[in-house]
Amino acid sequence: MMWLVDISIRRAVFAVMLIASLVGLGLMSMGRLGVDLFPDVEFPYVNVTATLDGASAETMESEVTDILEEYINTIDGIETLQSFSSEGRAQILIEFNLSSNAREKVQDVRDKVQVALAELPPDMDPPIVDKVDPDAAPIISVMIAGDVPIAELTAFADDVAKESLQRLDGVGAVKLVGGRERAVRIWLDNERLRAFGVTADDVRRAIQSEHAELPGGRLETAARTREFGVKTVAEVTRANGFADLPVA
Repeated sequence: MMWLVDISIRRAVFAVMLIASLVGLGLMSMGRLGVDLFPDVEFPYVNVTATLDGASAETMESEVTDILEEYINTIDGIETLQSFSSEGRAQILIEFNLSSNAREKVQDVRDKVQVALAELPPDMDPPIVDKVDPDAAPIISVMIAGDVPIAELTAFADDVAKESLQRLDGVGAVKLVGGRERAVRIWLDNERLRAFGVTADDVRRAIQSEHAELPGGRLETAARTREFGVKTVAEVTRANGFADLPVA
């Protein structure tokens, strides 16, 4: 470094010009640097969510989570794989190498899940596969409370508060978490089931087929000036109406 000191002393003008050139190049380069406060980064994380109403945590793990893990583990580039099984819900989080293409890995996971569907319970909803996006994280969380039944509070949050927030400018999505939706519980009499030769699955299928609103086509007037939609209204509107459904 002594030669640099000697040049700076003997040729002061040259040293000043050299330093000024370096400072000028640095200022020009700094203005061209790609700096962003919130850069658009794709993280190679994929999330798989599966739901099965009424299934215990043990059932979800043995009949859903383990099967999905077996197929997903065959994909190349997996760093870590974490699974969580709870009542009626299974979730799998897959982390790939940072050099992996996130979109390609999402498609690979979807392909494996599609193949695994043949071994999953037939009455289960298709698993949802999506890319973990930090930009999709909620910005604001709002809690609603009141001196009313939880079912009424949930209906207000879903029908009024959620709809109002979705109409605001700049709102991408509003998700309702928690609450309690209106539901009807049906208890079966085992002795009467055996007497009529009916199983619990027969009752479930009868409810699914009878408690439904199906389109019936359309009806036009003779002059074709008016058109009417036709549908079969068979949904039960009262809780005690389920007792009148024909089973067998």
